Amino acid sequence: MSVFKGDTKAKKAITSMYNITIAGVKRSLITDWQYKSDIVIQLVWTITNLVAYGFLGLSVGQGTGDFAPLYSFSLFLLSSSAFWTMFTGNYEETAFCLREECARGTMGYLITNNVDSLGIMVGRYISSSLKFFVIFLVTTIPTFALVRSVLHGNLLPHTASEFFMLVPLVLLSYLFMLSISLFMGSITLLVKQTTTIVRIMLYLIRIAGGYFFMVESFSGMGVWWFPVLFVCFPIVSGQFAFRKYLVEHTVATRFPDIGMIENYLGKDLVFTGFSYGQILLINLGVCIIFLVAAYFFVKWMTKVARRRGTIEFY
Repeated sequence: MSVFKGDTKAKKAITSMYNITIAGVKRSLITDWQYKSDIVIQLVWTITNLVAYGFLGLSVGQGTGDFAPLYSFSLFLLSSSAFWTMFTGNYEETAFCLREECARGTMGYLITNNVDSLGIMVGRYISSSLKFFVIFLVTTIPTFALVRSVLHGNLLPHTASEFFMLVPLVLLSYLFMLSISLFMGSITLLVKQTTTIVRIMLYLIRIAGGYFFMVESFSGMGVWWFPVLFVCFPIVSGQFAFRKYLVEHTVATRFPDIGMIENYLGKDLVFTGFSYGQILLINLGVCIIFLVAAYFFVKWMTKVARRRGTIEFY
């Protein structure tokens, strides 16, 4: 209630957090620019992924399974690689940034200047996102402009509605991955060697999100509600929409494709999938829950690390 009464202490805390985050973004961008070779390597790595998955898809050809896409598997994997270009790098850099601060010996300096671990990670996530979004524009957009689908022609959006329906889901995916990055990053305050667990988490999210195969494939396990549950998470529905709008140019999309699941199970399902408006509200609710949980988790882990005296250790 005190916040609504104009609590000056709360306002100062919000202003301080904002200033710390902006300063963290500037600091991370300046640090990244000092290591231009790393940026070049990340750019080359992104191009390598696009080429590798493209050739992998071409070698497989058109899928013939129960849950195969209507288009070539190369386009399927290209869309996966393109979508995750915006999330993989910033997730990993944020998850490892506190460990890097400890390794550089700058963690103690930041703490004594009232810069908390939350501000460091949020600043790192935003700065890394800017970097990888530029890489996305430089590598993925030209690739999709050159590649054409036999069924749908140019892969770039033909209508404004496709673009504006995709943007909110991508933004929610961005916020969702921020929360996951905060969870993973705060663990390094206690456990310094987290490389394996961070990358396992990324791999699991990619599997559940439909990176390697269509999310409807999970219904082949005999539980048709698996895909329905998974698309409630923003990163999954974002990947799903990325293909539907960008590759298939299908605006009237249900989340997930229940028709495909019905055909596989051989029976009618009353549930027909979430509409665009429904999935938007569900994703927003999930994002808020995860962000709030991540905020308190970071605060708790920081408190434990301070008590144990491990916050500056590497």
